[in-house]
Amino acid sequence: MEAIVLLIIFGSIFGSIVANRVLKYRHIERMRELEQGQGPRALQQGEVLALQAAKAELEERVRHLETIVCNVDFELNAKLNRLATRHLALEAALPSAPSIQAASQERVAETERVLAGTVRPGLLVAGRFEIIRLLGAGGMGAVYLARDLQLKEEVALKVVAGLGLSDPASTERLRREAAAARRISHKNVVRLHDIGEEGGLLFLSMEFVDGESLHQRLTRVGPLSGAELRPLLAQLCDGLQAAHAAGVIHRDLKPANILIDRQGQVKLIDFGIARMAHTDGMTATGMVIGTAEYMAPEQIRGGAVDARTDLYALGVIIYEALTGRPPFSGETPIAVGLAHVTEPVPAPRTIRADVSPAWEALILRALAKSPTMRFQSASELRSALPIGADDPTQPSLELSQIAPTDRIQ
Repeated sequence: MEAIVLLIIFGSIFGSIVANRVLKYRHIERMRELEQGQGPRALQQGEVLALQAAKAELEERVRHLETIVCNVDFELNAKLNRLATRHLALEAALPSAPSIQAASQERVAETERVLAGTVRPGLLVAGRFEIIRLLGAGGMGAVYLARDLQLKEEVALKVVAGLGLSDPASTERLRREAAAARRISHKNVVRLHDIGEEGGLLFLSMEFVDGESLHQRLTRVGPLSGAELRPLLAQLCDGLQAAHAAGVIHRDLKPANILIDRQGQVKLIDFGIARMAHTDGMTATGMVIGTAEYMAPEQIRGGAVDARTDLYALGVIIYEALTGRPPFSGETPIAVGLAHVTEPVPAPRTIRADVSPAWEALILRALAKSPTMRFQSASELRSALPIGADDPTQPSLELSQIAPTDRIQ
C-alpha cells in the first residue's frame, strides 16, 4: 500500500514539474521577445485560461500532497517544497494571478458577505444575545460583540453559518472548543458561557475581552523589551498550566490567540483544534494541524503531542516578541515546517543585539527539537523567566544615543 502511495506522489510531482517546465519555457520565450525589442505578445484568452488551469491544478496538487506526505515519508517534504516553490514561475506568466494571501482574504470577505445577510446589529440570537457589531471574521465564521440579556453583560459571540455550518469539520471544531474551554477554569483563559444552534446559526458565547491580541500589539509597537514581555508571559504560563492540568493541549498557540485587555491581563483563546491528552479523535496522531510558524517538530511530523508541544509554540512567540520575527519563515507551510524540523534556530541575539544571554538561553531551550530537552511544564518555563539584570528592560545608554533608524528592531 505504501508503495502505491509513493508512486502516486512521485507521479504527481513529475507531472507538476513537467507542467512547470512548459510554462517556464513560455515565460523565457516572452522575456526574449522583450530583449529583442519585439515587445511581449499579448496572451490570447485561450492561453490565459490554459495557464490559469495549469496553475490551479498545480496548487491543488500541492495542497493535496501537503495533507498526506507527512504520513508517508517525511523526507519527501524536501521534494514537495521544491515543487511548491516552482509555481512562482506561473505567477510571472499570468498577468493578474491572485496570490494565496488574496485568496484567503477573499474567503474571509465571502464569510462576511454570507453572515452580513444573516447576522446584523440588533438581531436577537436564541432570544438572548443581541448583536451589537462585528469584531472580526475568518474563513469559517465570525465573532460579534453582543449583549447577553440573561447575564446583563457584553459577550463575544462566535458564529458559524452558511457554508461553514455545512462543513462538519467547522461545527466539530466549534464544539471541541466549547468542550475544551469548559474543562478549564482560570483567569488567564477566556471564560465560556454557552453553545447553541438556532435558525441555521451555530454559536458560542464567551467572555468579551476589551483590548487587543498580542499579534496586534506587536504589529502596532514592534518588538517588546524583556520588561514589557515578562508579565505577559507569566500570565500566559499560568493559563497554559491550568489548561494542561485539565488535560487540554492547545496545539495552535500563536500571538493572534493571546488577548491582552486594557488592564494588561492576558487571556488565552481559541481552543478550536485543542486535543484532550491521552485521547484520539478528529485530530489524532498522524494529522498535521496548526499554524506552521508556531508548530513543534513532532507536530509537523504528525506525531504525538503533549504539553511540551505548546511550550515550543510559546518559545516561538517569545522569539518573535523580542526580535520582531519568528525564527523560521518560507514561501509555503511545508518550507516553514521543514525548517522547524531540520534547521538550527537562528540565535535571537544575531537579530536583536540587546537580547540578554538569559532570554536567549530560555528561547533556545524552549525551541529544542526534542521534547525531552525543552521545559517540561509551563510552570517550569515561568520560573525561568529572566528578572532584573538579565532583562533587556530599557535601551542601554549607548543604544539610547543611536538614531532610531540605526537601532536593532
